Amino acid sequence: MKERILKIKAGIFVLANLFITCAGISSEVSKVDVPKDYSENFEVKGYEKNVYEYDLNNDGAKEKIVVNYKLNNLEIEDVYSIYTQQNGGYKLAYQITFDKKNDVFDLKEVKDKIDLVKKYFNEYSKDLQANEVRYVKIVTDNRNDDIDFSKIKYKKNGPDNLDNFLFIKKGTAMKAAPNDNAQNLASLAYKEKPKILFEIDKNGQKWYYTELTREKTEVTKDANGKKVQKKVKEPTIKGFIKSQGDNVSERGFYWDRMVEKIETFNKFIEESKNSNQELHIITEYKPLTKDVYSKADKFGNRENQSVRGYTNPDKKGDFINIPDQTIFRILGEEKGMLKIETPFYGGPYYVEKTGEVSKKIEIDKVVNKFIAIDPDSQNEVLFQRNPETGKYEVMSYSFVTTGKDDGVGSYATPHGAFLVSFTRPYMLFTRHARPGDKVLPGRPDLAIGGQANYAVRFSGGAYLHGIPVNTGAGEGAKAYTASKIGTYRESHKCVRHYDDQIEYIVNWINGNSKEKEGDNTIPEENTVVIVL
Repeated sequence: MKERILKIKAGIFVLANLFITCAGISSEVSKVDVPKDYSENFEVKGYEKNVYEYDLNNDGAKEKIVVNYKLNNLEIEDVYSIYTQQNGGYKLAYQITFDKKNDVFDLKEVKDKIDLVKKYFNEYSKDLQANEVRYVKIVTDNRNDDIDFSKIKYKKNGPDNLDNFLFIKKGTAMKAAPNDNAQNLASLAYKEKPKILFEIDKNGQKWYYTELTREKTEVTKDANGKKVQKKVKEPTIKGFIKSQGDNVSERGFYWDRMVEKIETFNKFIEESKNSNQELHIITEYKPLTKDVYSKADKFGNRENQSVRGYTNPDKKGDFINIPDQTIFRILGEEKGMLKIETPFYGGPYYVEKTGEVSKKIEIDKVVNKFIAIDPDSQNEVLFQRNPETGKYEVMSYSFVTTGKDDGVGSYATPHGAFLVSFTRPYMLFTRHARPGDKVLPGRPDLAIGGQANYAVRFSGGAYLHGIPVNTGAGEGAKAYTASKIGTYRESHKCVRHYDDQIEYIVNWINGNSKEKEGDNTIPEENTVVIVL
């Protein structure tokens, strides 16, 4: 224990001295309440304090930098308040944090963050007014040491910017400074995704400092005089974009958040096996069952193709909708109801004890194959856990289109953890039959509405599939639908992919499986879809 304390103190000492030599900042927490005028003896409850002087912008006048920090589970939580010389004294001008906390022993990460504070100082200082205080959050990446990016097998439709970005809904300006009257550097169009470098809270208005590298198509001729098109990157532009409601959406590939969910799921599996608790899945799939608008539960899931999970065995009080293919464990029985618990919805909940509600599944070890879907950012990542290293290898990543909850017959892609049941090389869409339609055998109420390439069923009528095409529509309609991938929720419940992307996913899920049920292939090993 004594050795551990000495290491922690050493880490903090090195962190402090890094600031003196490099002028910087480390990790992120929320803002702290410090006085507007500098004084030697002010304290922030719960935080230690160090004070340094450094000429951050090399103008000959040193700034005072107050570092408030504390340790929490071997992570440094620290906030840097920068006081500048104004009217014969020092006044608060900036308070800076990061989007992530910092391991007390990870001195490289500390140094990297310090370099960013120096690098961006002149940018977040632009147009600073007298007595103005700016709150700055420097945005880093969303990766950690548990994620291995060296094994990516398919990235044709993966973006270059793997981390935090803005999504532009309609034309907006990139400015030279965080000011409406500043010079326009560029006009950004629909679907552009500039990378976020830092954020500024300027008098309650958020501004993003971003960078964007566009591509243009150049047409040349080869040796035979034939026209050849190629993509060419334009010079990178950097500037400020004003937050404007849903017109400027903050998004990202949140790798660490996805892995956290995966680890929560596998911990649930290990706990269940160690306690000899049976693992089951909800079985509530019939085409268009419960296809009526119902109240969303606290997780955003509606009653469509779900069962009710009550908070007590008397079926009174609050309840949630537990979607088809949800994995759960049985804790016991009460008053004729199954008492269950799930990885993400928690528990206990009580569900009807009937033969059709669930079936037992065999998961005798942690799962290695995961598909993580983020509806807020409209993207998806395939992770394969390496049993030898414990690292999560990124196999593929892409933008997708998830379900839109329109209150009529379209549903949000359900949130939760779901066991993939099968794949097939095509996807047929059913709809309520109309006069003159050719109906399905045995289902006079249903007709085929369209199709797509490939299908992976993971929850009720929610599939991963390729670009959907309505019956009778042409290639132009397919191209238009494909162009909207990675923009907004639009499907009826499923998750749309580019056709070549879903082909790779199906082959990856199937592995070497030879097990068939009609046109369906049963995966070689368990694959779990996690919808954030």
